[in-house]
This record gives sequence, C-alpha cells and structure tokens, in this order.
Amino acid sequence: MKRPLRIIETSIPHATAEGTLKAAMDLPDQIASYGFNTVFILPWMKVDLNLSRSPYAITDYTQLNERVGVIKDAQNWIARCRQAGLNVVLDMPLNHTSPNHPWTSNTGWYALDKDGNKCSPAATSWTDVVQLNHSEPLVCDAGEKVLRFWLELGVGGFRFDAASFIPDTVLQKWIDELKKIANHELLLWCDGEEYFNSHPIFNGFLHHEAFRLAKNNVLEWESLVKNTASKGIFYLTNHDTLHLGKSPFDEWLGSYRLMREILESSSQNTLFSWSDWQNPSGSYSFML
Repeated sequence: MKRPLRIIETSIPHATAEGTLKAAMDLPDQIASYGFNTVFILPWMKVDLNLSRSPYAITDYTQLNERVGVIKDAQNWIARCRQAGLNVVLDMPLNHTSPNHPWTSNTGWYALDKDGNKCSPAATSWTDVVQLNHSEPLVCDAGEKVLRFWLELGVGGFRFDAASFIPDTVLQKWIDELKKIANHELLLWCDGEEYFNSHPIFNGFLHHEAFRLAKNNVLEWESLVKNTASKGIFYLTNHDTLHLGKSPFDEWLGSYRLMREILESSSQNTLFSWSDWQNPSGSYSFML
C-alpha cells in the first residue's frame, strides 16, 4: 500500500524572514521532521513586479524571481529536499504568461480578441496575464522545454495550473515527453475531481469539491476524508485563500483544529500551507 502524500505548500518569499532560498536551506530538514514527504512550491519564476505581484504572471520560466535567488539556489534547494526524502512538486502556469514575457513578440503564440489584441484567459478576471495559443506548435514546444528544464533540475512533478484551458493533446504530449526522461514516477496534478476523472494522464488532483463542501457540512466532509479511496488531495488553505489574506482560523472558525487533526490522521493525500502549519492563527498573502 502506498504511503499517502503529506504535502506542505510553501511560498519561498514567505517561508523565512529574508524570503530567499539561501535563507531557506535548512527548511527541507525541518519540513521532513514534521512528517511531510512532499513539498508543493508556489511559482518562484521571474515576474515583472512593476506590473503584477502575482507569481503566476511569469516573464521568464527558466529564471527565478530575483528576490528569491538564482537558478543555482533553486537547484541546491531541490537537492536538499531530495536528501531529506522530500519530493518537490512545482506549480506550473503554462496556460498564460505576463504580457511582458518575451514570447509576446510572437503574436501568433497568443489568443487574440476581435480587435487583434492579446487577451486574458476566457471567463476570468485575470488582467495581469495573457492567454497562450496552444494550437501553435511552437508554443507546445516551448512549454515542453520549460518542463524538461525543471525536471532536469530535480523536481519530481508539476501541478498544471489552469490545465482545463490547455488542449488535451498538448498536455498528453508534454507528459509523454516528461515520462521518457524521468527516472522516477512523476507526480502530475490538476484541479478538480470531475476534470481529473476525465483525464487519466494525471495521478492526483486538488480536491476543490471537498474544500467547498467543508464550508457547508463539516460532518459530510469528514466522512469523505475518512472513507474515500479518491486520489484527491484534501486541504484547508490554498493559494487563493492566501491571496485574500485569510487566516485558516477565519476560514473555518471553531472547526479548524478538529479539521486539521482529521487530515493529519487521514490515510488520504493531504496538503497544508506553510501559514497553517507555522501560525494557524495568522496568515500571509502569497503575493510577492
């Protein structure tokens, strides 16, 4: 029987007072000592802070946000995780980029509105990113190179942000290519149970349905966590909660401690944010 994933969601800019990878070099041993076996890293790639503080508005996928460090720091930190017995899953937004990404010089690489302007992902209010055109083969090739770069640097898998916006054929090609070069089983996550069930290329998903259920019926949520054989990852706080600056205590009120105990004793895959674990009465924004 596989050991369940015990995941800590970490934003490096907020994990230490300095907010750098060099300052966080002892963090993997600390995380492992708490009983976690997987680290889920929120995007740490280069962004244009003059345009957006969101780590999802990326201007270079193979460089780090300069506040965090440089690529060599990331490589060293990932190696420290592996030495501590931790798998590293990187949150990867390959559906869209910052409008200041160098790729935007290639007009055909992006979705265009009726006026010929690059546009945000459909049905979103994301004003700091523009939608990639995945029907352009060069976009598919560029995304594959990004994934290979991080896999070769040592990460053990990816959560594909906004995967439902990306064509299935593109995701399949990316994952097939990754599996050819990986020397271990990759952790490949998407969002939502319904999407996961129709996309067997993934082996895990963030269980948003359970998160929403807990707000209305904690007892039913508890039954789901304890009895399901789902490959979903159960959690109490995600990056959207952190974006709103919410405390886990505020989110769940008096239920928080009980819910955390249930997740910690569950045989299911579970995720905690660094803010939950370190200071459950407080919170931090994931914004850079």
